[in-house]
Amino acid sequence: MLRAFLVVFILSLFSSPVIANTINWLTHDFAPYYILNGENKHQGRDESIISLLEKQLPNITFNRILIPSGRVTQELSNTSANTCALSLYKNSFREERIYFTDESSTTGLSPAVAMHIKLSRALKLPADKAVSLASLITADKLTLGISMSRSYGNEIDTLINTTPDINLIIRPTRDSLASLTYMLNLKRIDLLLGYPSEHYYLAKSMNFDKNLTQRPLLESPELSYGYIGCTKNQQGAKHIALLNEQLKIIKQTQAYTQILMRWLPPHLKIKLKTRIAETKNAT
Repeated sequence: MLRAFLVVFILSLFSSPVIANTINWLTHDFAPYYILNGENKHQGRDESIISLLEKQLPNITFNRILIPSGRVTQELSNTSANTCALSLYKNSFREERIYFTDESSTTGLSPAVAMHIKLSRALKLPADKAVSLASLITADKLTLGISMSRSYGNEIDTLINTTPDINLIIRPTRDSLASLTYMLNLKRIDLLLGYPSEHYYLAKSMNFDKNLTQRPLLESPELSYGYIGCTKNQQGAKHIALLNEQLKIIKQTQAYTQILMRWLPPHLKIKLKTRIAETKNAT
């Protein structure tokens, strides 16, 4: 009995510092945020920002844990674990279960809809103007594809969840957005909800960029902010405080800005850079 107690006691002496000096990052196979294979391997936006934070914290061990994207918020809500994830939307439901940084970890262009070029022409949608998602799914009765367990901001989430009788296709698989992009190119769905960098990266990598286009949404703000979320327990609170301060530092660097722009087409790089500058000037 005494021997067993001593073993547990000794292990506890070592385990607490290890936990305190380790951040377990939840990552997933979701380009262009995490790129696990191919010529652009490990050049994803979010994984690159985690690497910037890692350089800022040489005394902290960063573990990367690969899980399905649809399970990220579920895993973060497990208070018996100690995990963090980058670039999450904040909403009231999540804030009840997860700690978030005050400082944003990513800034990007807000959700947009991808569609077939032929459909955009048939609907006579100007290339340089935002469109109404509500009108497209209610008045035009278009079929909308989304990935399961993703948040697109309060207004869009509410629109999707409260609009009756909409034609909605939800894909829960690991490669949900790629699968939906394939369906979009075949015209099996009319619209695909996502972010501009996602649409651009997937369309180009799948050789669909000549067939597909995208439009910003009236229901989205000009910029979209993601935050670091960590488990809502004592250790998670410490990690959030530490990471919040480090975000303030890396966001002042050119390397951080270049990462945000990495997977956007040239005209959208200019738009994002301009909007970020306008936001800074306004504050």
